[in-house]
Amino acid sequence: MVRIAVVGAGASGVLLASNLRRTIPSAAIQLIEKRDQPGRGVAYSTTDPRHLLNVRVSNMSAFPDDPDHFFRWLQEHGPALGLGRPTHFCFVPRAVYGSYLSGLIESSPEGQGVELVNGECTDASEHEGGVRLTLTSGVHLDADICILATGNDLRSATLGAQAVIPWQPGALEALNEDDPVLIVGTGLTMVDVAVSLARSGHRGPITAISRRGLRPSTHRAVTKWSIDRASVPFGASVSRLTRWLRALAGECEDRGGDWRSVVDAIRPFTTSLWTAMSLDDRRRFLRHARPWWNAHRHRMAPSVAETVENLIAEGRLRLVPARILSCEALPASTRITYRRRGATATEVIDAERVFDCTGVPEDLLLTANPLIRALLARGHVRPDPLGLGLDVSSDCSLVDAAGRASRRLFAVGPISRATFWEIVAIPDIRVQCAELADRIAARVPAASPV
Repeated sequence: MVRIAVVGAGASGVLLASNLRRTIPSAAIQLIEKRDQPGRGVAYSTTDPRHLLNVRVSNMSAFPDDPDHFFRWLQEHGPALGLGRPTHFCFVPRAVYGSYLSGLIESSPEGQGVELVNGECTDASEHEGGVRLTLTSGVHLDADICILATGNDLRSATLGAQAVIPWQPGALEALNEDDPVLIVGTGLTMVDVAVSLARSGHRGPITAISRRGLRPSTHRAVTKWSIDRASVPFGASVSRLTRWLRALAGECEDRGGDWRSVVDAIRPFTTSLWTAMSLDDRRRFLRHARPWWNAHRHRMAPSVAETVENLIAEGRLRLVPARILSCEALPASTRITYRRRGATATEVIDAERVFDCTGVPEDLLLTANPLIRALLARGHVRPDPLGLGLDVSSDCSLVDAAGRASRRLFAVGPISRATFWEIVAIPDIRVQCAELADRIAARVPAASPV
């Protein structure tokens, strides 16, 4: 019986364990998680009912070969959750999806035989006979294969003690309804904070600042658009790829379509486009094109977008393209000095609270995750050249300090984004997990260790 340890029981870990159970039913799978429940990582631990999935129900199944799995679960559980009868094309609360993920481990056939180990993994040592994992309790676990599914690292606030991370307990509490608020970042996390503030009865001004002031686009029902793989310019420069994408979007709109159809049609090719880029072009993309891509690729549910539009129309939310120059603690507030994009003069905001919504950290060497720090120190893993995460081979094997791909240590989900790029959303992670499960099954006979 092959022993598989999965570190992290957020979305990535649950998807992986569930796909492993389907593919290798005889495996002994241990799912290690420091939280009380599986599936309740940062994204799906929210209890705010206005925090909706930004992907339609039809594309959120845990299993790529069973696209209606989540939809069927909703048909069964939706009425009890106050959802009525959801459709394939609706956007449900993220807390509901967290319940679905938890149920995959706790009360479904895919979870039978998966042992949930409550604790934090602080070390993993690879040796000839397998991998030994150490928990904070001092307990040691032995496995033939260990897979990191640790999700997104939570970053420290970029403005230091004057800012709070919105996922911290009590981050939105103790605000008066008229208090001015500043949000650093204008992506989907900013949207979550603005929506939660509105729901709580906050009426004060909300200012959101980012270098370009871009906010996520809105989902719409669109017709499908197809792209022939032979026409995709793999290996082209960022500028040429941008021209190609704009030309496709223009052609689609000339035919009465919507640019969203083109962005969705590129999805099957994004990893190949990324891996075909030179390292310099990847850096150019991250520096110049990433904010525009994210704003068009990662969209808001229509009802969430309506709330944001209303906040902007009422003057309660403003998005400012600017660079923050300084942050000063005052006796009763925080003073932010910034310069608008293209301007020379500076401006000042005094905010009662500053929320850091700038996303995940991009220097792996600063991670607070004890397991990753231990693996880095031992040379079992290394950062990728761009600093986006761990260096991972195309088959999800972790690469050590000497450049060797491991046969026992793997990684899935956002921590592998340097190799796969589009690996932060469920539709991409589930495919990655299913493919890794198939590769492990092919390597590991049902009755034999590695």
